[in-house]
Amino acid sequence: MPPGMMLEMDDVDDDNSVSMTWEIDAATGTMRHKKTGTKVSTDAGITYEGQEYRLSPEDIELEADSHLGAGACGVVMKGVIKQTGVPVAVKTVKVDDKGKREQLLNEIRGLIAADGCINLVHWYAGFMSKRTSVVHVALEFMDLGSLADLKKRLGGSGVPPFYLSNITYQIMNGLDYLHKKKMLHRDIKPENILHNRSGFVKLTDFGIAKDLDKTLAMAGTFVGTVTYMSPERCLGQDYSFASDIWSVGMVIYELSTGRYPFADIGSFPVLFDHLCEKPEPRLTPDFPPELVEFNALCLTRDVARRADTEYLLAHPFVTQNVPDVDQLAAWLATFC
Repeated sequence: MPPGMMLEMDDVDDDNSVSMTWEIDAATGTMRHKKTGTKVSTDAGITYEGQEYRLSPEDIELEADSHLGAGACGVVMKGVIKQTGVPVAVKTVKVDDKGKREQLLNEIRGLIAADGCINLVHWYAGFMSKRTSVVHVALEFMDLGSLADLKKRLGGSGVPPFYLSNITYQIMNGLDYLHKKKMLHRDIKPENILHNRSGFVKLTDFGIAKDLDKTLAMAGTFVGTVTYMSPERCLGQDYSFASDIWSVGMVIYELSTGRYPFADIGSFPVLFDHLCEKPEPRLTPDFPPELVEFNALCLTRDVARRADTEYLLAHPFVTQNVPDVDQLAAWLATFC
């Protein structure tokens, strides 16, 4: 291809049917989103709404055999920023596929919108690979992994309610920040909630996050992990911020009991029956009443009656006798 020639990759945004065309500069390897002006380059990092987030391949050293996991947008490995020695989680995203390009743009939007909240994973910057159609995004490294890892370490036991109250507060605080930014997460599950030895809990993986820029906006696309999906989404109905609340309720139930709410989900029809027809999951009375009520407020099939983040952040379960992050860190240190 002649120097300076631009290669167009035509996409269409299914939500509003406008051009989502990306173009790649064959000479520099820079990828540019024509509608938003978002750029990803090999030497100048990521530019979004005129702001540069600079990082280059020479700035990051990946650790061999350090696979941390995979998310909606790509594979994650551990690395380090050479100049500072700061450990990072490096997400690697192949962008030769339309869906992955759209997820990358969502991820960038979400990470920038999330910056400033202690309970949303921080990002540093990203860059385009010089040799392949791959984008690398450097994220905050959370050294204890996800809440799915915490569940495994507990070996079938639930998180004690005292410590779960703090974990729940941090989850809700991060989600409240997103919702006030008019963003849906759409894939809340234990694997997408990270924690570290300092006692902090953070939401991550914004690859399928949705920006709802209208006060009463609704989304209608079917994306995310179906086992934590709200009934209205499972039914193919329009949905909004309350759908994330249901997903949080499923996670809290699982952390409380040490098991997923439904025991026999061998097929989608069975899961559908549990989510949309059978009684909602409820914690038994041997759990603290504040926890039982909090979880029921999340796992309410009637969207109009399901609590929002503001209400839940004021609930006694997360306001009374809640440990601070240092106490949570001390508890985690006993088995991590």
